Amino acid sequence: MSATVVVDTHAHHVGTYAVERIRDEGADHHVRLVTRETAGKPVTRVEVAGRPSGLPLLPQLSDVPARLAWMDAAGVDLQLVAPWMDLAGYELDPDDGLWLARVQNDSAAELRATHNRFLTAAAVPLQHGQYAAAELRRAVTELGHVAVQIGARVGELGLDDLSLDPFWDTAEELGVPVIVHPAELDVPERSRRLFLHILVGNPSETTFAAAALLLGGVLERRPGLRVLLVHGGGFVPYQIGRLQQGFTAAPPQFRARGSRSPRDLLGQLFYDTVLHDDDALRHLLDFAGGHVVLGSDYPFPMRTDRPVEALDAARPGGEERATVLGAARLLATGGLSPRIPSTPTAPPPAAPGARWTG
Repeated sequence: MSATVVVDTHAHHVGTYAVERIRDEGADHHVRLVTRETAGKPVTRVEVAGRPSGLPLLPQLSDVPARLAWMDAAGVDLQLVAPWMDLAGYELDPDDGLWLARVQNDSAAELRATHNRFLTAAAVPLQHGQYAAAELRRAVTELGHVAVQIGARVGELGLDDLSLDPFWDTAEELGVPVIVHPAELDVPERSRRLFLHILVGNPSETTFAAAALLLGGVLERRPGLRVLLVHGGGFVPYQIGRLQQGFTAAPPQFRARGSRSPRDLLGQLFYDTVLHDDDALRHLLDFAGGHVVLGSDYPFPMRTDRPVEALDAARPGGEERATVLGAARLLATGGLSPRIPSTPTAPPPAAPGARWTG
């Protein structure tokens, strides 16, 4: 094993516990499993507030042995697993959204308790800032999650909306990084053709979110925040000059809410390596210094199956490579110790009325 513990910071998981809870109780919270025949085979999607998930509920999301085998083949020691963004549930009533976030967080806690090659990122009902703050606190202090994943927006609200202040304040207080990941929500049909909602829409949404954080005062007011922008940061590493120019050139009614420029705040942003291009990744490494971390986007079709090899193709220096692979600056760990092979431990106690599934 390499002296550096290799951490995959961008992966998704839906545990069997969460699937069973949705099957048993989800209809009461406007979340359902819907199975239909497609090409002669049953295909299950998760329907949230009447909206079916963009992709089926892939078996790999829940199959832990397959995930561990993939990690071994990819040279990944630890994986930071986050929820599937199709289950963000921001369209739900806040109480139902809280239920869905809690189910996912409890499920992730079970994964970490039974397999010690995983770190976990929480889900929160971001449509209600105070609920989101409370669930983040529970997930971190009671369940042991080390990060939180949120969407790039909440409906038409940007991430700088003042209603989200309780969430941002709590994330800074707890010292956990915030992973910003686009969610497929109200995507117009013109954007779905040719898979453009994923190929272009996802990095675009990430760029909108980053601009809101940089220009909307969120990062300036909370200097302790660390934010990970997936898919290589969208267009931020290429268009930072445009954001910087807009900081001073925008008409008064559109001016930034803070006094610090976007370039001054870049130290709070991190970026993963999921770019699928050697030259683009080399540019990102030059742009972001030690703020690039390894990512795979497992298990979705746009994943990078050999993330370490993809990094090496960008010709990183020795220290630069170790910084990317270890993710210590993002996770504020000061260096992780490998915990391989896994030794199963007892799962955390279930919430009242819940039943654990192995």
